[in-house]
Amino acid sequence: MIEGIPKISVLIICYKQEELIKRAINSLLVQKDYLYEICVSDDCSPDNTWNVLLDYQRRYPDLIKLNRNEPNVGIFENIERNWEMPTGDVVYQMAGDDEAVEGYFKSIIAFIREKKIDYKNELFCIYGDYMVKYPNGDSIVYHNSAVEEFPDVFRLALRGRICNRSACYSIRVLELFDKVSQGRSHKVEHVQDRQLQLHAEKNYYIPCVGNIYYASIGISVHINDSIMQERLEIWPFTLEYLNKKGIRLCESDLNCIKLNMLHAQHRYGKKNAFDIIMRYIYRKGSKDKSFPKKRGRLKKVIFALRRRLPHKKPIHFE
Repeated sequence: MIEGIPKISVLIICYKQEELIKRAINSLLVQKDYLYEICVSDDCSPDNTWNVLLDYQRRYPDLIKLNRNEPNVGIFENIERNWEMPTGDVVYQMAGDDEAVEGYFKSIIAFIREKKIDYKNELFCIYGDYMVKYPNGDSIVYHNSAVEEFPDVFRLALRGRICNRSACYSIRVLELFDKVSQGRSHKVEHVQDRQLQLHAEKNYYIPCVGNIYYASIGISVHINDSIMQERLEIWPFTLEYLNKKGIRLCESDLNCIKLNMLHAQHRYGKKNAFDIIMRYIYRKGSKDKSFPKKRGRLKKVIFALRRRLPHKKPIHFE
């Protein structure tokens, strides 16, 4: 690591990813001059993942820090155990089947210096863009630029306007995160993700792709009926958590949550014709003129349509 720069700690969770974890770690090693540590928490993988990790640690003992859960605890508790591992100044999280983009951490450090961010004391988060790539090579870039236009990042995240992928944030923000995991239950997913927006006081944006998410290979591929039922509880649990924290939501925020509840019921539960009317009402009620206009919606639609048509060469949308 280069001396005199912010210490970036990368957090990775993994389970049964003996091949994919190599891609994730190798994407970090090509830019290791800008990294302080790579903290990997393996959730008791039954395959060769742990041996792969031990081999990387043997080759890079000053860079690779490992944790192995025994027994397996599930993705959400594993995430929270991963939170306990870093000792640097700035945190970047990724999954074992993700890939970091070369040059991103150099850009983050340059941005911190340019903006004179007090990275040791400031409760900050820097958002970048991220790419979604499909097995056939099709890809699309999603932008988090709304952070520059609207200061309330929690409300942006609540509406799916920004995503945590590629975010780099102060370890002091991480230290404020609430541990909310409840065994293997998926209902805590949104609350875990929103910790970042609830605790970061200053938010920045850098127009660089910092993370590649590989679709159709992760946890969403293995959702069964039991998990579907748990996911119906995501939004009620989110509302309960916010109420306990004393976080007051405006009417449009509440309508947004009600709309998300109906979306979840439509996707994972019973489909009700009456929901169509209520979804329209809540969608109208969740609109807020103070928000920046949605960008990229047409791009997403065209991308989805083109992907469904036969094509020989991969489709790339920026």
